[in-house]
Amino acid sequence: MKAKTSDIRAKVLKDLRDVLVKKKNLQAQMDAVVVLLAKALDVGVCSCYLARPGDVLELYATYGLDKSSVHETFLRVGEGLIGEIAFQKKTLVFEDAWAHPSFVHKPATKEQKFKSLMGTPILYKGQLMGVLAIQTQIVMPFDTEVQELLAHVALILGEVVGLENSKNQGKLEVLRVHRKIEGAALVEGLALGQAFIHKRAGRFSEILAKNPKSEMKRLQKAFEAMEKQIHTMMQKTAHEEETNIIESYLKFTQDKGLREKIKAFIDKGFTAEVAVKKVLEDITERMEKMSDPYLKEKVHDFQDLSNRLIRHLNGEDKEKHKLPKEAVLVADSLGPAELLDYDLSQIKGLILQEASQTMHVVIVARSLNIPVVSVGPDITLIAADDEVGIDGVNGVVYVNPEDEILDKMALQLKEQKARQEFYGTQRELPSVTQDGFYVSLNANVGLPTDILSLQKGAYEGVGLYRTELPFLTSEQLPDLDAQTKIYQTALQTFGDRPVYFRTLDIGSDKVLPYFDNRGEQNPALGWRSIRITLDRRSLLREQLRAFIRATAGKDLYVMFPMIADIDEFMQARRTLDIELERAIQQGEALPKKVSVGTMLEVPSLVFQLPALLPLVDFVSVGTNDLMQFLFAVDRGNPAIWGKYDMLSPALLSVLKQVQDACAKAKVPCCVCGEMAGKPLEAFVLIGLGFNRLSMAPSSLGAVKATVRTMNQAKTAEYLDRILSRPEHSLRDRIRSYALDQGVFI
Repeated sequence: MKAKTSDIRAKVLKDLRDVLVKKKNLQAQMDAVVVLLAKALDVGVCSCYLARPGDVLELYATYGLDKSSVHETFLRVGEGLIGEIAFQKKTLVFEDAWAHPSFVHKPATKEQKFKSLMGTPILYKGQLMGVLAIQTQIVMPFDTEVQELLAHVALILGEVVGLENSKNQGKLEVLRVHRKIEGAALVEGLALGQAFIHKRAGRFSEILAKNPKSEMKRLQKAFEAMEKQIHTMMQKTAHEEETNIIESYLKFTQDKGLREKIKAFIDKGFTAEVAVKKVLEDITERMEKMSDPYLKEKVHDFQDLSNRLIRHLNGEDKEKHKLPKEAVLVADSLGPAELLDYDLSQIKGLILQEASQTMHVVIVARSLNIPVVSVGPDITLIAADDEVGIDGVNGVVYVNPEDEILDKMALQLKEQKARQEFYGTQRELPSVTQDGFYVSLNANVGLPTDILSLQKGAYEGVGLYRTELPFLTSEQLPDLDAQTKIYQTALQTFGDRPVYFRTLDIGSDKVLPYFDNRGEQNPALGWRSIRITLDRRSLLREQLRAFIRATAGKDLYVMFPMIADIDEFMQARRTLDIELERAIQQGEALPKKVSVGTMLEVPSLVFQLPALLPLVDFVSVGTNDLMQFLFAVDRGNPAIWGKYDMLSPALLSVLKQVQDACAKAKVPCCVCGEMAGKPLEAFVLIGLGFNRLSMAPSSLGAVKATVRTMNQAKTAEYLDRILSRPEHSLRDRIRSYALDQGVFI
């Protein structure tokens, strides 16, 4: 190529002028230019990216990459090698592009492993218009003459694109306005605000270190600074409560094995930033290959921590987020601590590229009432400062919505605000229906954010305390003292309110990272929950011992999950009795009263109720798993979400059978699954006779409003009439009836 460059320079520039004169529109011009350059320079790929509003680069024309990726592939300024060229606004050469730490692969381009890449910015009056790049299949240093030629072509293209923009201002922005993106709703709610693009680790151009010892000192200081930052975050977030997820971040900073892995790369001559990035890539690759969903989702937390460490190395940790007053946060991925870094009063919604219901940041957002939608690769279509509307009910994102959509969303938001204000007026009022039926409303908790979102008077107790989270977020099994402290803190937080502790519900999608996990084809139906703790009895005994110690002088409520037959319950109950007897023999303080119950999640237990009810003090119905097992539906599989409805005659008939049996036996029965926290579903449960519901703290206000505006007896009569109907779902019928009756749903 070097020998030919001087000969072809004049021809390329002459042909370029001809192309620009003959082709009548920008697209045709750019398509011709990339072909001209690729053939003249004998390279495998030539591509042109044009700048879009919000620091986004769109693949506008290409020779050598997949044509279908044109106008469908986007990079942010600073993302990948093309983004780096745009960020620095100068010509850059990468002799081994795929090995560079900043390289980003876009699968849609079907790019092969080309070796060398050179790119130059397209500028107009100093403003970035795009990037022109060439790639080769062999290592190519690209001599000065080639660089000058590419820069010359880019200079001409800058004038072409700049003049086109000036002549027809806004034409290039048409692709980015009035866009509707369909995704997956992860947290319900509506939000309207300006898009704020979440940025992760800063860019770094130095790859090789001059002094490994200096790099190690920088790394040590960065770890210390990050540890201090996490301590501050814990204090601000948790009010002395074990912070669970955030605390697992602290363990990251103290992981000696991780530091050794980073040090090994520094010893090979890399800078600390590159060493951290390489360790991140290695661990991420291994975790993403694992079948376990919990470990897969910890990838996002680990990426957050690694990028946070890189920011400390770069000195970027001192940067403050300058959010719009009403911001919609847009992120490829996000760790829970990254969300908590922001001023949450300004975050109205969250848009993620890939996420799931059980992702840590989604759990935190749900507890904070922040709507979340996942939109996949289309996230690149959202630019900074775009006006964005989130419909967290239907899983839709509107980018720069038209006036009609904007007005509709503004009205819906006004109604949503009015509802929230109405819930506030109901907070201190009794939870009693119009005809005097009393309903006890309780909270499901497990995260510190659940506890923070609870307000005095809004709930009567904790109907479900999930005890597994500290086990899931810890690198090792919490010992007896650690567990006791966790449960004591919970009891102190809730005062005199009853707290129903559920024993470890692990397995299925909640796998302990330090546990001997079995590879199972159907883990939801396999070795999980009570089956694990009965097989590993020491695990159950230690947890029960911690319950007993924590509740000394107080009432202890214990419930066992995933009970499928009476024998399992009796084994678990005998284990508790053994621990109570042990405490007596040791002279330890005992709970004032002990109540023992079971979760009803497995359909087989419904058929054993007559024999079971005399043995239990209470029953808690877990509708999530009950629904899953009743309809053979994997609730973790998006392909079959919505196939079956909670308000189907089958499930409602089972629930009525359970409630009737418990009422006859005078055994208290609570519904603590997701169903209890949805106003329409809660309306049905109360109509079926359930007088105790437990739900996410964010649902308490809405459900109390439902309770206070309904008539239980009339609802019960109506449900009796329709339960035998042969329909897939009774939802529409029940909704119409509730609205006709003036019920707040």
